[in-house]
Amino acid sequence: MEETRRYNKGSIALYIFKSIVLISFGIAGFYYLTQPSVLPDHTPLTTIDTSYDMGVLVIKYFPITVDRLIDIKVTGDVGEPYDVIKKRTDEVTGQLRLSLEKASTYLGYRNPEAKPALRYTIVDIKEHMQAVPIKARDDKPTYPDYHGILQSNNICEYVQNRNVKEIWLWAYQGPPRPSDGATAHLDIAESKMSGPFGDISNSYRYNDLPACGKTYRLYTFNYQRYTAEALESWGHQIEAEMDAVDRGLFREKFSGPIHPQATNEIGRCGSTHNPPNARNEYDRNNPTPQKSDCLDWNPDGMGNLSAISCEQWGCGESDPVRNNAHLNYQIWMFQNIPGRENTKTYQGRQLRNWWDVHGDFDEVMKNSKRLTLDELLLE
Repeated sequence: MEETRRYNKGSIALYIFKSIVLISFGIAGFYYLTQPSVLPDHTPLTTIDTSYDMGVLVIKYFPITVDRLIDIKVTGDVGEPYDVIKKRTDEVTGQLRLSLEKASTYLGYRNPEAKPALRYTIVDIKEHMQAVPIKARDDKPTYPDYHGILQSNNICEYVQNRNVKEIWLWAYQGPPRPSDGATAHLDIAESKMSGPFGDISNSYRYNDLPACGKTYRLYTFNYQRYTAEALESWGHQIEAEMDAVDRGLFREKFSGPIHPQATNEIGRCGSTHNPPNARNEYDRNNPTPQKSDCLDWNPDGMGNLSAISCEQWGCGESDPVRNNAHLNYQIWMFQNIPGRENTKTYQGRQLRNWWDVHGDFDEVMKNSKRLTLDELLLE
């Protein structure tokens, strides 16, 4: 009898133990199912309503004479009063900031409620009353000392702690290179980049900017030019970044043929240089229409065609700072880039907000490197 009682007690104890274990697992399972998942290093991107704050550091170099003129002996072709050139750089800087926000507003030309994907803030402006410092290279004796310029302006402090993602360097360029008989020439690069993925830019890609742990870009603007030319330098940088992510989708399917009207091809949405009805380079005020699917762009094939000409963005020349065909075309073209809340798909995937590439270049390159969202759409 004693052994039987011990056996019964042991069975009861074992039953209780098993019950506790099962209940514990049940509670744990319920808790796991009702809690947010622990995210892996890369969370699949599922949103297209993304936007970014873009801090800008503006740096200006004004070599001036005792009479407060820009020293034409240094610039080669700019000798206007300092006050005139300074005012121009201030005006174009302000207008460029507005134009870039407008350019990143998806279909903004037909949707007044659309919001920009890129929001620009001028973080600081630094002026230097001297010539641009030079650091000659073997093949470029008048190459700017880009590394020294940015180091002396504490660039990494701005990049790491003040959200600066772009530097706008105002300078001069001069006539053609000295080898062509000119007395002065600055061998500038339209854009440059520094960051974990190197110098992906519209330049010789020397990778010669200070490394600050995050990607930033530098643009060199000629203060004898205006907003359209500054936007063009910015636009070529965007093209370089898009190429690095998916050149085929961006160049072949979005931009399309470079001179559709000259080659009698159907246009897509164009490029920084050339609109969908281009006959040649920079043909941004061409009033002759060309068939294009840009207004119904379809990366999987061809959308509905419409007649595109400069009437879409505004023909002719007027204010060089705020309103002309060259400036207006570029804004219109960039507004067609799939942006916030776009509904475009490609090969079964939703297109991402392509401005992610510029707003968060390091994240895109590190984790997805594509112009679509990570997940396939359900049939």
